Amino acid sequence: MELKHSLKQAGRFGLSAAAGLVGSLALASAAQAAIVTIPINPGNVPTTAEDFQNSCDNLPDGQGVGVDGWVFVLPAAAGAEGNFISVTATFEDAEGVEHVLSTDGDGGIVSGSGDNKAYITAPLGWTLVDAEADVEDPDEGAQFNLTHTCPGTPGEEESSPVEQPSSPGEETTSPGSETPGESGTPGEESTSPAGSSLPTTGAPLTIALVSAAALAAAGAAAFMYLRRRREAQDW
Repeated sequence: MELKHSLKQAGRFGLSAAAGLVGSLALASAAQAAIVTIPINPGNVPTTAEDFQNSCDNLPDGQGVGVDGWVFVLPAAAGAEGNFISVTATFEDAEGVEHVLSTDGDGGIVSGSGDNKAYITAPLGWTLVDAEADVEDPDEGAQFNLTHTCPGTPGEEESSPVEQPSSPGEETTSPGSETPGESGTPGEESTSPAGSSLPTTGAPLTIALVSAAALAAAGAAAFMYLRRRREAQDW
């Protein structure tokens, strides 16, 4: 009888343990399912850090040059348990290209009393266009807010290299300081080489032509005279 009683107690204990294990697994699954992604208040975006309410609270010291700080708040009205789990924000640069940053690699979660906060740092001048956050067990329709921003300061511009002066005694050639005669002036016609002859024009040419014509006429007359004389002798 005692053996049967012991077996019954062991069976009841085993059933209770199994039920407890199943309940624990169910609670764990429920806890995982309670993480929900909620959006940012659409009235907070789009904006630049310069155009929003400015404050550098809740940001780490030494934010750095050329960086804007963005601080988000999870209000009590969201009904979430605990703090932010993570925040992911979408920015546009000056060229309109989108960049996605998050508290995991570009910021952090701020622990403190009251409303819970998180921050992200982004390059100077970028525009926040959207954001979302993972929180635990929020109310239906919950949202979070951008609470303030810390505009950064521009970095120092790189100075242009200074032109080094020429060493003393070093000759410098100014543009256009060519030796006269080495090259002609642009647009100026080149002169003919020395000793080249050009055709003679004008009165000397006319005299030469008249003289040649006169000599030709005299020669023709002499030729005709001699021919007629020879013909007369033949008769």
